Amino acid sequence: MLTKRMVLALLLVVAAPPLAAQVRQGPPGAGRGGPPRAAVLRGQIEETFMRRAADELGLTEEQSARMSKVVLAAGERRRDLEDEQRRLQVALDGQFRPGVAANADSVNRMIDRLGQNRVSYAESFRDEMKDLQPILTPVQRGQFLKMRDRLLQRIRELQENRAAPPARP
Repeated sequence: MLTKRMVLALLLVVAAPPLAAQVRQGPPGAGRGGPPRAAVLRGQIEETFMRRAADELGLTEEQSARMSKVVLAAGERRRDLEDEQRRLQVALDGQFRPGVAANADSVNRMIDRLGQNRVSYAESFRDEMKDLQPILTPVQRGQFLKMRDRLLQRIRELQENRAAPPARP
């Protein structure tokens, strides 16, 4: 069951993408002093999740620090892959504009890159679990995986609810 703190963290995750877009676009002439809000929110959520995981898994400070290093590095890799996936999707969408013939070679290359990107994304989870093997026991790794899966599922639910059109009375 999610605590109020975890629900707040989830809501922040759901709010992070629109905030990131706002920060990137920013008002005309806006400066770039300080980290983007989305990155700050993501950092807070990651820190809260890692603290909770360390508590629930009964980790020592050393285990917690090592686990955080692995998990944060894997998360950064997945964010890079997600960014690339978005860029490729936009480029592919651009090939299918009305009234303009798509370039078959370009489409083929993008499809190949999208497929490789998806494989790399899945491999990042496998690699992360492998990197956690010397830090956590098998039971702890399983508990951590379940915790993260619940968090990701809840995030997806919140995003779907946010994207759904409002119900009519």
